[in-house]
Amino acid sequence: MASSLSVAFCALAGLLLWGGLGWLLARRLRLPGGCAPALGWAAQNAAALALAQLFGLSLWTMMGAAALVALLAWPRRGEAGAGLPAWAYAAAAVLALSPAFAILPKFSEDGVALAAAIYDHSKIALVAEFIRHGIPPINPVFAEPGTTPGVGYYYLWHFGAAQLGRLAGGSAWEADAAATWFTGFATLSLMAGIAFHFVRSRVAPLVVLLACATGSLRPILAWVFGEAARDHAIRTATGLGGWLVQASWSPHHLASGGCAVLAALLLARLAAQPSARVAVVLALVMAAGFGSSVWVGGVVMAFAGVAMGLVLLPVARPGWRDLYLLAGGAAALGAAALIAPMVAEMVAAGHARGGGPPVIIDHVRVLGEAVPESLRRILDAPAYWLVLLVVDFPVAVIGAVFALRHWRRLSPRHPQGSLDATALALLALASLLCGWLLVSTAGENNDLGWRAVVPGLLVLTIAAGAAVASTWRSRPWLAGGVMALAILAAAPDGIDILGGNIRGVPSTQSRDFAEAPEMWAAVRRHAAPDERVINNPRLLRRVTPWEVNISWALLSDRRSCFGGLEIALAFVAMPPDRRHAIWEAMLRVFDGSGTAEDLTALATGYGCRVVLLAASDGAWSRDPFAADPRFRLVEAQDGRWRIYRVVD
Repeated sequence: MASSLSVAFCALAGLLLWGGLGWLLARRLRLPGGCAPALGWAAQNAAALALAQLFGLSLWTMMGAAALVALLAWPRRGEAGAGLPAWAYAAAAVLALSPAFAILPKFSEDGVALAAAIYDHSKIALVAEFIRHGIPPINPVFAEPGTTPGVGYYYLWHFGAAQLGRLAGGSAWEADAAATWFTGFATLSLMAGIAFHFVRSRVAPLVVLLACATGSLRPILAWVFGEAARDHAIRTATGLGGWLVQASWSPHHLASGGCAVLAALLLARLAAQPSARVAVVLALVMAAGFGSSVWVGGVVMAFAGVAMGLVLLPVARPGWRDLYLLAGGAAALGAAALIAPMVAEMVAAGHARGGGPPVIIDHVRVLGEAVPESLRRILDAPAYWLVLLVVDFPVAVIGAVFALRHWRRLSPRHPQGSLDATALALLALASLLCGWLLVSTAGENNDLGWRAVVPGLLVLTIAAGAAVASTWRSRPWLAGGVMALAILAAAPDGIDILGGNIRGVPSTQSRDFAEAPEMWAAVRRHAAPDERVINNPRLLRRVTPWEVNISWALLSDRRSCFGGLEIALAFVAMPPDRRHAIWEAMLRVFDGSGTAEDLTALATGYGCRVVLLAASDGAWSRDPFAADPRFRLVEAQDGRWRIYRVVD
């Protein structure tokens, strides 16, 4: 199981490595002080991944990347933008514990419980692959015999977590929890720092942190109107979530959103004074954004980058516009070169999966059955802006509306501040438009729509903090009253999310999961680090609200022959029909109803070397491996597990 002490050591390693480098860069580039953690994370990870592609992942490549980033800050001149107060950093560190708690196991007399968000952290299996074997990664979920398949997924965030594991000696689970905490801390510091930079008021970071501790208005709407009436008026499964949800479930997309905000600030600095140094850092930040989320760092940044580039061009420093275009183009080409290996894998995976275009145009469905179907799709378009964003991001949206109301007073007088505000506004607009009009087609959910709004959410939260702080000086009762009402209305959902992250979800299999580490330790005794194992993909499926092969992902530290349907959807490049066929065959085998063809495929078709049969599997009482000469029993624990090796 993950150890809290080991998680703390991994988090400390990240704070020293990324926070220190970011502080140097932020001072050199005169960025707001709160940008440092996110900036250091983006620059070092992008550089380290590039070096690891050439020389492998080692302490030398990690430290070499850090040295290269440090050189970008040399010689040290000037001061960073307004430094964030120490109490704000401390509060951000505490609030960031909430998503980290979602990843940690919860021990009790009944066993070990897990939070719902751990479902999306089944990608810890990829972090384990990086820690074991480095770069380039071998697909930990599935492989055709005789091949060494890559990973057609954006994995830079998971690579960063693996760096923490290697530096601090933590497991993949522990490194993931530490990286989740650091992402939360970095994005909170980023938003609070920029808001403070704009208005120089301690109220700004306070509002940002309070906003991020809240959730949606759905619980309060259910309390006022009744749950049935609420769900009749507004669709329940829109998939949007505020900072607490994004940080807990998908920190890699949140980290990419932070990169998008940094890229906007860096592009504004290029417009003010073109610089090779800024262009190099911008390339690293854009590469880190794409490498952590193709939806945020790829799709959103493509639209936002074009918009920002065109709008900032006329207001760029006179006489430097050619250099601005040259530096911006060089940064884009540099980022493209850094992400090229990952893009090649993703394109190949897309072709192998087949199907139509990965993204289509279609606006979000918002309204429920209370609206007649003939009008619903027409009214859904404005309802996204007037209803959905207000319900799901109430504090950020209300604060941003407040900012628009007083935009003349909030508009920065300093030329650089004006450029920063313009770039951030364009980023927010592009982000929310992408979330409104674009839909991803892979899988059952609109993952693009859910994640595209992240940069917009970050910018709206910054605007809320700055607006309230500015208005507070002249009309404190108005600013305080409006935001207090918004925060109180959204607080119940935030408290519920925080409580769920800390308590976890009770399960009838909590005791079985508590005993699973011993079982997987036995598997590792018989499976070499580069061998693949197979277990029932539905083993301990009730530990999580949605089925996923969670014990393998968190505890095995080994590749799988077929890790499960959902995780294969993200990692494995194959058509849906074949993916479902393999899934169903594995279920038959471990249910005890597998055919001779299923066993032959298991023994020869998927690179399996070790088989784990658990007592909860249907095949336990009608073991198909015991009488098959292709499988040799190597260890058995009465009433708990049997481990077989495939005979060469």
